[in-house]
Amino acid sequence: MKYLFTTVLIFSVIACTSVQVQELDANYQVYHVCIEKNPAVTVQGFEKVIEEGFERHGITTEIYNGNKPSHCEYRLTYTALRSWDFVTYLSHAELDLYKNNKKIAYAEYHLNGKGGFALNKWAGVDSKMDPVINQLLSGYSSEMVDAHRKTIPSNDTHKQAISDTEKLKILKEWFDQGLISEQEYKHEKQKIMSQ
Repeated sequence: MKYLFTTVLIFSVIACTSVQVQELDANYQVYHVCIEKNPAVTVQGFEKVIEEGFERHGITTEIYNGNKPSHCEYRLTYTALRSWDFVTYLSHAELDLYKNNKKIAYAEYHLNGKGGFALNKWAGVDSKMDPVINQLLSGYSSEMVDAHRKTIPSNDTHKQAISDTEKLKILKEWFDQGLISEQEYKHEKQKIMSQ
């Protein structure tokens, strides 16, 4: 009887999580994603975990309400559900990534039977979603994304010269649109100013 209980307990812990992922194809060369805010989601810290997950892979993000900003080529929608067992915990989440209106990648996290006896059901959102996001973006790294990100035009004898003022203007536009991070903005601005 003791072995039966132990076996049942082990299988209830092991078989409690289901993850389904259609990875983002690296050929899309995504470097910025606009996240559509879902006001129905009340899982604390969920958006932050998504943003940090994408940024780990070099992809910048911005969250918007309402209509998608015109500069957003890639859009992420999400849902997250909570369950309760003494305290609330994440029991289900979905991420859907679109290019225009075509779904190009998705990920789903689900606790079967709302986690049953598994103690990890109370784990934080990051410990549940980080592996899911990493699998979704497995073909992306900061280095690869940086190689595809728009670069600041440089003065070249074979190209039309662009003034430093124009470069700074372009750089500021990219920052305002969320195409580059604040750190990238400051770094590139410093390079232009020191020329």
